[in-house]
Amino acid sequence: MINKSKAIAAWVLCGSLVAVSSASAFSDVTGENSEVIKSLQSKNIIQGITKDKFAPQGKLTSAQGVHLVVKALQLKSGSASQPEKGAAWYAESLKIAKENGIPVELAANPSAELTREQFAHILYKGIRATGNYPMIKMYIPVEDESEGTPEYQGSIQNLLLLKIASLDNSRKFHPKDTITRMEAALMVYKAAEFVNNHNAAQNEAQQVTFAVQKVNDQINKVVLTRAQQPNPGYGISIEKVDFSVDGTAILYYKLHSPEPDKIYPQVITDTQAETYLSSKYNIEIRLSQ
Repeated sequence: MINKSKAIAAWVLCGSLVAVSSASAFSDVTGENSEVIKSLQSKNIIQGITKDKFAPQGKLTSAQGVHLVVKALQLKSGSASQPEKGAAWYAESLKIAKENGIPVELAANPSAELTREQFAHILYKGIRATGNYPMIKMYIPVEDESEGTPEYQGSIQNLLLLKIASLDNSRKFHPKDTITRMEAALMVYKAAEFVNNHNAAQNEAQQVTFAVQKVNDQINKVVLTRAQQPNPGYGISIEKVDFSVDGTAILYYKLHSPEPDKIYPQVITDTQAETYLSSKYNIEIRLSQ
């Protein structure tokens, strides 16, 4: 069993989660999880309790949990003030968390161990601080939901829908169990991946423009262009068209990546998709989710 005081001391001594000079593998983390841990370590997000031990089953304190979310999601402070001299290692992260709407009262006792539902709530609030994301309106049955705190159930549901959290084989979340270091690490890794992928998609979406070309008095041709792509494998297609009551036609488009085993000429390319609509409609385009 890992000595809790040693684990806490190691995180504090290292400036809390400042990684060693290289992303070395921990001897107590194996399989596919080792790649996740190495990735987080290389980005200065996590640290082991020793140079070669991560202690995956060690418990996570509230201060460590808030700090982990702030670091993994790259949350920033709105002010440029410097940390107070002699302040606790987690003080700056608590300040950033509070400014970003994360419930820092859960870290009122910094050394208290976080439960799975508390960490889920902190993590989802952190994700929300990075942007507004479209969510599927669906309820996922959780067998032990009645054992949890109602205030945290929405955050758990959203993390399940985003596939950042998961249930066990009995469809239980175990909300009151203390979250382990490995469980927290896997969840923040998936959360950061979700945020980064969404931002990348949004950046790509900004490269799509449309033009309306008159065919006749009744019909227009709408052409969507995905400009300046590195090869013709980066395509675009129109998935559907929704017609709103205010006279707007919303074109939902999908972006396509090159096929893995296909060779494309390396030439800057504008790819296009087109459709024909009644000229009575105003046009709006949106990236299909």
